[in-house]
Amino acid sequence: MTAGVFGAAVLAAVLGLALGGPYLLRSAAPMLVRAPRVATAVILSAVAVWLGALLAIGPVLAWTATGPALIPAGAAAVCRRCLDAATPFAIGAFQTPVPAALLLALPVAASAVLLVAFLAALRARQEVTRGSARRMRDQARRRRVAGRDVHVIDDEHPFAIAFSSSLGGIVLSTSALDALDARELAAVLAHEEAHVRQRHHLIVSLSGSLRAVLGWVPLVSAAADAIPHYLEIAADNRARASVGTSALVSALLKLGEAPRQSGGVEFAGALHATGPQRIPQLVRPSRGLAGAAAAGMVAMVLAAVAALGATGHLAYLAAALTGCF
Repeated sequence: MTAGVFGAAVLAAVLGLALGGPYLLRSAAPMLVRAPRVATAVILSAVAVWLGALLAIGPVLAWTATGPALIPAGAAAVCRRCLDAATPFAIGAFQTPVPAALLLALPVAASAVLLVAFLAALRARQEVTRGSARRMRDQARRRRVAGRDVHVIDDEHPFAIAFSSSLGGIVLSTSALDALDARELAAVLAHEEAHVRQRHHLIVSLSGSLRAVLGWVPLVSAAADAIPHYLEIAADNRARASVGTSALVSALLKLGEAPRQSGGVEFAGALHATGPQRIPQLVRPSRGLAGAAAAGMVAMVLAAVAALGATGHLAYLAAALTGCF
């Protein structure tokens, strides 16, 4: 294999995962839903693998590209020697209008830009959530309910939500307290406590911030859509193990849809124990081999793309450690 063929393979893998990844994840959902926390890790890994391979494209193409020199001839010769030492493949150089140095610099610059944009989106998202939680605490009162400290807010709509533990934790409406019996209330509290203890807010915040930067990539957008769904199922599983399926299903039917706000307070950044959408999965969970083939394909694709991206990055690391000889 030549370096050029390998570069084409990396490029094809990046495009294929970006465009075809959402279909694979949807097809694998009947299997992934059985282990929602594993599913969340798989989806996050898919995005990380894709980013790693994307940033490897420039350095891999630099193995074969010869273009205008941006640096003095002596330094250019040293750089060329390092590029030749980095590639584990046969070199078939071709002339391009793009300097090899630029192909190396672009991933570094892109990484910096993406990181700054991601951190800015994350900070903005956290500021909105903190403001929402602060306004909630101003209107709510602290109570001990079923052995847990919660915030209770006056509202005619039954709902239960959770902020992260540092921002207030579990919030219940007075209507929810009136509507739910003891077992239903225990199921709802177990669900919301799972969100808090398993740090689901952080995961949703990270995936949402990444979508704010790379939402035009189908894989990233699909990942940000799917992750909250799997986290809700993970919280459901914790509630089922604690109280039972029937109590959780009954509670979800009573809670209905999650409110956008209460008393003028928006619940931005909160996770909700919402109504009937997840009930089919609770009463008739996926069984058999549905989604198994797609899940296996997801594993193979991620392994292949990860190997391609890692080959590019590790080759440069090895060259740097050996002094380009």
